[in-house]
Amino acid sequence: MKKYFLILVLSSLSLFAQSGILENYIKLGLKDNLALKQKKFSLEQSIAALDEALGMFFPSIGINARYTRAGGGRDIIFPLGDLFNPIYGTLNALTNSNLFPTNLQNQVIPFLREREHETKLSLIQPIIQPALFYNYGIKSDLSEIKKAERKIYERKLIADIKIAYYNYLKSLKVNQLFLSTIDLVKENLRVSNSLLKNDKVTIDVVYRAKAELSEVEQKQLEAERNVELAKSYFNFLLNKPLESKIEIEDYENTRKIEKNENLENIALKNREELSQLNYAISAAEGTAGLVKSKYMPGLILAVDYGYQGEKYRFGKEDDYWLASLVFSWNLFNGFQDKAKAEQAELEAKKIATQILEIQNQIRLQVKEAVKNYTVAEKTIKSTKERLDSFKKSFRIVKRKYAEGMVSQIEYLDARNKLTQAEVQAIIAQYDYKQKYAQLEQITAIVDLTLYEKD
Repeated sequence: MKKYFLILVLSSLSLFAQSGILENYIKLGLKDNLALKQKKFSLEQSIAALDEALGMFFPSIGINARYTRAGGGRDIIFPLGDLFNPIYGTLNALTNSNLFPTNLQNQVIPFLREREHETKLSLIQPIIQPALFYNYGIKSDLSEIKKAERKIYERKLIADIKIAYYNYLKSLKVNQLFLSTIDLVKENLRVSNSLLKNDKVTIDVVYRAKAELSEVEQKQLEAERNVELAKSYFNFLLNKPLESKIEIEDYENTRKIEKNENLENIALKNREELSQLNYAISAAEGTAGLVKSKYMPGLILAVDYGYQGEKYRFGKEDDYWLASLVFSWNLFNGFQDKAKAEQAELEAKKIATQILEIQNQIRLQVKEAVKNYTVAEKTIKSTKERLDSFKKSFRIVKRKYAEGMVSQIEYLDARNKLTQAEVQAIIAQYDYKQKYAQLEQITAIVDLTLYEKD
């Protein structure tokens, strides 16, 4: 447990051991990288959807106003004359008077009012609505999935920026090496021409020196191309103009990792892919609950208050109110909801098996990353020892060549081997740093909150 804690602490302090310039570049990349911005927008969308789900718990209030002109349509015939004229005639005869009218006409009432208005304030408040709770839980899980997705990309982007930076430094040093080698080869050509003028060597020596110069110049052009490509890709990650100048600050990463068991535990604990899948399971279970909630009763309160009439008036004689409790209960839906719930439950089980697969993949990735890092660390030592040997060997051959004790072929062969050893040493140095950047990403040991504070 103590060893686990020590590795965790050292890992969390890794940001402070890095280059200040590289650290600033990483912060810039996390701020301006276009792909990461898209991830952030997706996260903000999911948060907005979560706010929308929360808003469903609150009442909705709205004003509706309607003014209608109508004509035609059905009529309602009310036989007023047919009903009351005989009755009123009998009453007049009995009372020997004309008190009651006997000329009433039948009435024709249009079904549609010719003019009508209604202006009302409506309130709808869910009281019992289980689906709202499941919907909110699903939106919350989806928001966490997007948050994990963003963090996954942030870790990848940090590793990509580091690797691209080291690749630029590596290309730069290799290019500088070939530039200095060109000076040596030119000096060899100058000496060969001088010896030819003094009849100490034949013309083939000069030709060989020229061929060697052309070969080194070609390699230098390729190295220069690699520098430009590395610069462009690094600036692309930062969303800067591709030709932007890159500040250089080299440093040595001296941390050593001996065992990977604890790193596996850290990776299994911190990798956002696993938390992403756990939230996906929760969302699938929430979907199943949402479907099953349709079998539960729901209750909604609806209240209207407004004004009605044939004229636009807002007096006491025109107002009205209406309050309703709306109860609903889905008793049978042709087994559709049951089938949907089974689909969601099966999705949750499928994701659970994916978690086991991802865990095994993470273990394999950690083992491979640690092995690559360990090999890269050992390669630095072996390439350094080989470089020291070739340097000593070349000094001896160079001195013998100046004294005419070895041929030009032996001299050029020694110089070529020295250049190759120098290139391999440079590659090994930065490959070691790149492998550690990959290990940081795979084990998720970089504390992303340190970047969020800025």
